[in-house]
Amino acid sequence: MTNDFKRQLMVAVGVLVTGLLLIWAYRSLGLQSDTKNRNHLYQQLLERSGKLNRDLPKLLDSQTRFERAEVLNYGMRFIYTLVGVDKYQHDEEAIKAQLQPAMRDAFCRADSLAFYREQADFLVIRYLDQNEATLFELRFEPTDCQP
Repeated sequence: MTNDFKRQLMVAVGVLVTGLLLIWAYRSLGLQSDTKNRNHLYQQLLERSGKLNRDLPKLLDSQTRFERAEVLNYGMRFIYTLVGVDKYQHDEEAIKAQLQPAMRDAFCRADSLAFYREQADFLVIRYLDQNEATLFELRFEPTDCQP
């Protein structure tokens, strides 16, 4: 090998190593920023669930009681009880079919749910029967609101 070739090889290896280090540094900084933002979102979700849960359970109408709010990963789960429904005496799919369009519309349009639509990854609504047995869950994501 000639000295010129060795020098060119060393420069190429140096450039490659420098490039790899820069890529690694950029990705590390980006991941830390994403992690920080995700931690902030999680903290906001915890605070919101705590505020909601102070006033719960709460009867919303003659058939629906809002039991509690829970943080679930980077989303929120609201748990409701349908006080006049028994899992073994009602058609769960019919109830789900009736509630789903209205709840999707509320998720996509209600000002009170804007934070979950704009910041959180998803919103899950779990419905329980009068005996606290799970009837079904509805899951909404911000992409569900796109036309």
